[in-house]
Amino acid sequence: MRTDVHQHLWPRPLVDALRARRSPPYLEGGGDVPVLHMAHEPAGAVDLTRHRLDSRLSALDEAGIDRAVISLSTPLGIEALPEAESVELIGAYHDGLADLIERSDGRLAGWAAAPLACPDAGAGTVEAALDRGFVGASLPSEALAGPEAIERVAPLLDMLERRGAALFVHPGPAPGTQPYALDAGMPIWWPNLGVYPGLSIRAFFGWRTLGASRWPGLRLCFAIMAGAAPFLEERWRAFSGETRAIDRNMYMDTASCGRLALECGMATYGVEQIVLGTDIPVISPLPLGRALTDLGAAVEDAVAHTNPLRLFDQMERR
Repeated sequence: MRTDVHQHLWPRPLVDALRARRSPPYLEGGGDVPVLHMAHEPAGAVDLTRHRLDSRLSALDEAGIDRAVISLSTPLGIEALPEAESVELIGAYHDGLADLIERSDGRLAGWAAAPLACPDAGAGTVEAALDRGFVGASLPSEALAGPEAIERVAPLLDMLERRGAALFVHPGPAPGTQPYALDAGMPIWWPNLGVYPGLSIRAFFGWRTLGASRWPGLRLCFAIMAGAAPFLEERWRAFSGETRAIDRNMYMDTASCGRLALECGMATYGVEQIVLGTDIPVISPLPLGRALTDLGAAVEDAVAHTNPLRLFDQMERR
């Protein structure tokens, strides 16, 4: 089974809840292409037709993906909202996604989202979603960016490790994060290149410094090749003095990677730490698919099949 661990899909209840709001994040305008307003990034149009179940299943077929694990779009900042607002929107996301999963004939699974302003950092909300069949939890990267941030989410991390559930780390804000991508005059895609990699690197190396030894049984996947962490591994070693190999519970997904990035990741950490992630519907999965095919059947099978099984530990085996 080819599993994609990094896709986003906005179920109808979440879309309706975002349309009803008047403060970020919210959707302005009717029809299929409303404008999304966010606190940390410029406003932009969203094509909601790409968030329908039928169009998503067609996209999976086109990309040769058997199963996609859906996560909340962390750049929206929903996890960072005040408790009541975050709980409401995440509840709409969980309910709507659970319905889509049920109707997908096994093609979809879900990462649960955490309302981080809750006293338990959303551990109770996430655990309830795990009981409904969600495969793990997602976190915005800033929730792991430093000792205070990690301590705030410790109840959630404790629960995930106890349950044997995986954690997906995607660039995005935590409570208290200041706007990071509102630079006037920059193109709409600038946060994806000029900001997200830095956020991912903070979380990835912060976890290696502070989190991995405290939660040794917790399996994590960092989006977008952990912000190009493989390229910075030697710099990490030069300044940290660390000589040990990477914790084998840390994985990186392939979203936006081509052959050069994939080869760098494999040379640095080994193919065993790389899992398929496409970031559908944000970008096309086809260039990544071609790069994996060029690297050969053994690499493609490891990245798309074997390694996701290792990440989730409880997913269906062949």
